[in-house]
Amino acid sequence: MLKRFDIEDLGVTSAGLLNWSESAFASYIMSVERRIFTKKYGHLPGYRFLRLGLSPSQETLDCFSQIHRFGVQSQVLGNIAEMSAAADFSDLPLPSEVVDVVLLQHSVEFSESPKASLNEALRVLSPGGHLIICVFNPMGPTGLIKFPMQLVTNRPQYRFHNLRKGRLIDWLTLLNCEVLDVDHGAYHWPRRLAAGASDGQKPLAMREDISPWDNACEKIRLPVGNFYMIHAVKRVARGISSSSRVWKRSVSGRLRSSTAKPLGSKTESK
Repeated sequence: MLKRFDIEDLGVTSAGLLNWSESAFASYIMSVERRIFTKKYGHLPGYRFLRLGLSPSQETLDCFSQIHRFGVQSQVLGNIAEMSAAADFSDLPLPSEVVDVVLLQHSVEFSESPKASLNEALRVLSPGGHLIICVFNPMGPTGLIKFPMQLVTNRPQYRFHNLRKGRLIDWLTLLNCEVLDVDHGAYHWPRRLAAGASDGQKPLAMREDISPWDNACEKIRLPVGNFYMIHAVKRVARGISSSSRVWKRSVSGRLRSSTAKPLGSKTESK
């Protein structure tokens, strides 16, 4: 019974999460996130962009302006043409400090070890690079129905870590990151996705414009959306370097220009 609440490795749940990512509810959440990407983070500086997600998404990559954009999944699944590589999110096959922008799109909460995945993403991020994290909100509709749904179903989309915003910000602070902004979005419940189909409008999952309810909640920054998004920058403190040669040269120059007289000398009186 208790195994229903265990978070399994993405290597086990990736196939089920890929099927869920094609559902109407997942499409609605991803569309809201892409709108925020394009509006606020589409022109971040840098050359290389890395996305760690549950499914390949060329539409998400196209929201950013970096020349070299690529995504990594946990398994070779889905549209192979949109995939760049498959790897363990806690052990990426990349050198350290080579990526300018990293997007963690619902990969942290679904990982067996969120801290390991976050630490690995920051390892490959260059100093001064930008980190964007999308996480399911424990106080949002998905987070509130998580435990009841775990009791009645084995669907992998309900088996994720409840990561509070404050907790994740604390982790980022300990990892030398400065949090610049936090966004919330996707305030509709799953049953609302088909609304509007009866009166001739498209369902919410298929609409490109923002719904009035989402627009009102985003304006007042209501912290109860299905997801929250954190934008942070990696800060690396400089150590104290050893520069004894420069120090000696500086001291000798000051001594030569000094006009001080040796001890014991007498000044002439007028």
